[in-house]
Amino acid sequence: MNKPIKAKYGAEQQQEENPVCFTEMTTIIKSLFNIRDWNLLPDTVAAAPTLEEFRARLASTEDRTQQTQPTSHKVMKVVPSPMCPCGEAEQDTTHLSQSCKIHQALRDKIWHSETPLKEKLYGPVDALQKTIRFVEETGIQV
Repeated sequence: MNKPIKAKYGAEQQQEENPVCFTEMTTIIKSLFNIRDWNLLPDTVAAAPTLEEFRARLASTEDRTQQTQPTSHKVMKVVPSPMCPCGEAEQDTTHLSQSCKIHQALRDKIWHSETPLKEKLYGPVDALQKTIRFVEETGIQV
């Protein structure tokens, strides 16, 4: 019989704002994923300290592995079409950073010789800095 009174009293009081701890955040995120999918995530992604960092790391992993839904651009309405404005291929990481004729001059300026995609995405710090510069100068939305 005391429970309704306590609930009413609690509702009338100023509620404390308790930030979500890491364990709770992990539980929430895991509930959004199929557990099998969560277990397949790299440790660096799964152990992100904040939700924003988790999202950034997940997006980065999807870009590197090219494992995104083929129709995600339509669902998210990021672009009107999957085709690159150059008309040669779908607008994906490989095409934009390796072969898109629209960005050829910038690629030549940043990478003075042909550079494998793996080095652009996984390489040493100087290679990654070049990739960041390329993305910034093209204005590509990541």
